[in-house]
Amino acid sequence: SGETFDAAKVFFHEGKPASGAWMPQQVVDFMLNELDEGRFYIVCPDNDVDRETDNLRMTWTMQDITMNRPPLSRWHPDY
Repeated sequence: SGETFDAAKVFFHEGKPASGAWMPQQVVDFMLNELDEGRFYIVCPDNDVDRETDNLRMTWTMQDITMNRPPLSRWHPDY
C-alpha cells in the first residue's frame, strides 16, 4: 500500500517554499489582478528575477525562432 506523506521528504511545499518561488495563492492573486487590468498575457514573477530580466530572456528566446538560432542559444558559446 501507499506511504504516509512526510513533509520532510519533499523538496518544497507551502510550509517550506522553494527559494524564490511564489506560493499558489500569490500566483492566483497576481493572475486575478492582471485579468482585472485587462491583460491577456500573464507572466508571473518570482522572487529571484525582475520583470525587465524576464522580458529580456523571453525576447532572446523568441529571437531564437525568428532569427533561426539554435534553441536556448543564450547558453550556446557562439552567442
